[in-house]
Amino acid sequence: MATDNLKAIEGFVLREIKYKETSKIIEVFTKDLGRISIIANSVEKKNRENLASTLRFTKSRYELRKSRDMYYLKNSDLLNGYKKSFKNFDIIVYKSVISDLLLRTIDEIDREYVFRLLDNTYEAFEKSDCKFSYIFLSFLLKYISFIGFKPNFDYCTSCQKDIREFESLYFSANAGGVICTNCREYYKDRIKVDIKDIIDLKRLLYTASSQIHLIAKIDKPSKLYNIIIEYLLNKLELKKFSSLNWAKKLFES
Repeated sequence: MATDNLKAIEGFVLREIKYKETSKIIEVFTKDLGRISIIANSVEKKNRENLASTLRFTKSRYELRKSRDMYYLKNSDLLNGYKKSFKNFDIIVYKSVISDLLLRTIDEIDREYVFRLLDNTYEAFEKSDCKFSYIFLSFLLKYISFIGFKPNFDYCTSCQKDIREFESLYFSANAGGVICTNCREYYKDRIKVDIKDIIDLKRLLYTASSQIHLIAKIDKPSKLYNIIIEYLLNKLELKKFSSLNWAKKLFES
């Protein structure tokens, strides 16, 4: 049986699954190989030195053995355990949504960009003392934009007129962005927005992850959450998953 040894494979653990009595399977997003599943044999018993690198939301460097289509863990080095994430419920929820989203969508897109975005987002969570919801929304907007569904915030997506010409504005996931009063009747999924909402959405999209904590207060974060989630699910043709329910509760509290 042909095998390959792979070293210095960096990745984030998106999910861990119990496997046999003392082993587990971890699903990891890596810069080099994309999303892969790794069998960590006896990691909860005789190979406990590798256990920390198999925990969800951690970043590690792996040495792997590949046999056919399966990856097996040989050794690992924990690069970042993100201690705050294991203590802060809000961050755990937001990272759960991000991980669930990547498990459902990421494929052969630019791995390096998504890896860097995830890296920057996790670091932002760790270094910020507040505004975790802003960091979360910023990730979602950046991710959906990068994979080809950048929402339009600059003009009416339907008639192309400057949005500054209208007092009333709307956002439609089906349209792909902002629509004006004249075009609203064509989109039943419309959500009424104002210029402040549009400005906040653009700030979340274009501000670097490390600078999100500097964004001024957003007056209606729950409204922006609904807009972004509906847009994301629409464009990626996804159904709502369970971690979104917890995130919604955080925005409504």
